[in-house]
Amino acid sequence: MPLDNLLCGLLETGVNKLHQLDSSAQQRRKMLDGVIIAVTLKELNKPLYFVISKQQIDILAKYEGQADCFIRLNLSALKELQNNHQLTRLIKSEQLEVEGDIQLVQQFAQLLTEMDIDWEEFLSSKVGDVLAHKFCYHAKQCQQGLSQQLKKIEKHSAQFITEELKLAPGPLQVAYFCEQVSELEKQCLQLEARIAQRLQKI
Repeated sequence: MPLDNLLCGLLETGVNKLHQLDSSAQQRRKMLDGVIIAVTLKELNKPLYFVISKQQIDILAKYEGQADCFIRLNLSALKELQNNHQLTRLIKSEQLEVEGDIQLVQQFAQLLTEMDIDWEEFLSSKVGDVLAHKFCYHAKQCQQGLSQQLKKIEKHSAQFITEELKLAPGPLQVAYFCEQVSELEKQCLQLEARIAQRLQKI
């Protein structure tokens, strides 16, 4: 079996298994029933074709027909596609390229990323209520801890870039620059008014 087909098979199985655990997935698939979306991740540079039906999502390495929408994006941008306000920024920063209906892109992103799965209930059927509760509790604690650490790293990185490396202006420098721009704009308006008065006198 070619590697591409193996990758598609693994992705397809994983996505559809998750959708079986998500009670809202069928309704979201229904909205995209019959839609074919071609996706190329820039990190892999290989197109994948998502054929969506009410029953499941088929993922193909090759498709002879015409896709309804072509998406080329960075993997990190997938989660942000759900937000209308982020689309323009992603397109301008060249993290996202779209050929087709942008609304399909958003619905597709929601289909893959907005999964309402009760993991504790799922695990309880496998390992029992007590172990499932402990596992989910510790998983949430780890997730919160990781999120806090990432925020700290982001904050320290920003401080290092602005204060140590001087590669970007700090908040005070930006505020001071904005004040200078406002003052310069005010002076220009005053000068313009004076010139207009002088011209009226001539």
